[in-house]
Amino acid sequence: MALAVVVAACSSGGEARDEPSPEVAEPPEVGVGELSSDVRSVPDPPPRGEPGALVALAPRTGPDVPAGAQAWDVLYLSEGIKEEPVVVSGVVFAPGGPVPDEPRPVVSWAHGSVGVADVCAPSRTGVQVPDLAELLDAGYVVAATDYEGLGTPGAHPYLVGVSEGRGVLDAARAASLIEGAGAGSRVVALGHSQGGQAVLFAGQLASDYAPELDLVGVVASAPAAELSTLLRSAVPISLGYGLVSSGIYAYSQAYDELVLADVLTPAAIDRLGAVEEVCLSELTSLFARDSPSSLLVANPLDVGPWAERVEQNEPGSAAIVAPVLVVQGGNDFIVFASSTDTAVERLCQGGNVVDYRRYPGIDHAEILGEAGPEILSWLAERFAGRDASSTCG
Repeated sequence: MALAVVVAACSSGGEARDEPSPEVAEPPEVGVGELSSDVRSVPDPPPRGEPGALVALAPRTGPDVPAGAQAWDVLYLSEGIKEEPVVVSGVVFAPGGPVPDEPRPVVSWAHGSVGVADVCAPSRTGVQVPDLAELLDAGYVVAATDYEGLGTPGAHPYLVGVSEGRGVLDAARAASLIEGAGAGSRVVALGHSQGGQAVLFAGQLASDYAPELDLVGVVASAPAAELSTLLRSAVPISLGYGLVSSGIYAYSQAYDELVLADVLTPAAIDRLGAVEEVCLSELTSLFARDSPSSLLVANPLDVGPWAERVEQNEPGSAAIVAPVLVVQGGNDFIVFASSTDTAVERLCQGGNVVDYRRYPGIDHAEILGEAGPEILSWLAERFAGRDASSTCG
């Protein structure tokens, strides 16, 4: 364009003049105009608005919606790992029938590990919230985030606590903006495995990041909270490489200083693109026959910058604003009970109110079913405003 200006000026016998730079149009603000119903089309750049603002909303039907309930697919704004605006997808469930006069409590559900590829997002594959029908029968709204970058553009910061915690809190904010849901500001964050880490970080972030929410409780089931212990255990096992590769890839995308070649072999780096294409179960199968030594140069815990980032994503460095219930199976070979013991000890030392319940003989997949009745009872007590007990000390 500058060349054209110069040529035009010379051909007319005049001197070239500085032309004003074209203005870059700002993205539209959320709420201006009609809300989009296209929940698979993510605007780029994201619209302007506060975290939790709805970007798109559409009624949801299907087998994951309990009979008599209503549900919506949502896109909402959140704050990304690099503190930039991002659009996050998810699903909101609510009881059927008219909206009551009193706002409904909200359970913000954080799912476990599914992979980091967009096709793995629960809003696309089917949302599996434990005891969903019972939660809705109790009069709760359930908000289920996909997390940043899972089902939406950008890398999913897998096991990066701050990103996950913001996604959990902003899902509750988004639910409160759906007219037919009747959601209020009282929230319990409930999560399993990866989601257990997510809700513990949501508890740490809530008072500063979402002060308008009344977070009355946090429930962490078999939480991936002691990452260093879990990583040390998973690295020597071929079947653990699906999880390890997902974490390594996600951290390399989230943190600029982390170098893949410091932890992965060239062959592993060449194959790392698979994490962007398939979900966790298939990814595990892809690497099941590879020896860890053929994939890893070093355990990330033995490489300074990597180890620092892992430690940073272990909850407990800040107080959690609400009482915490932790449930853990004694026969869990994915998140070991001993690792959860250590995480709970750290939370207790931080002055948090923690009720820790272990279930002998129960594995990673069984824990939510086994602990379900006690979790529902604990939720009811928190929403009723009763004091929580603590096993700390």
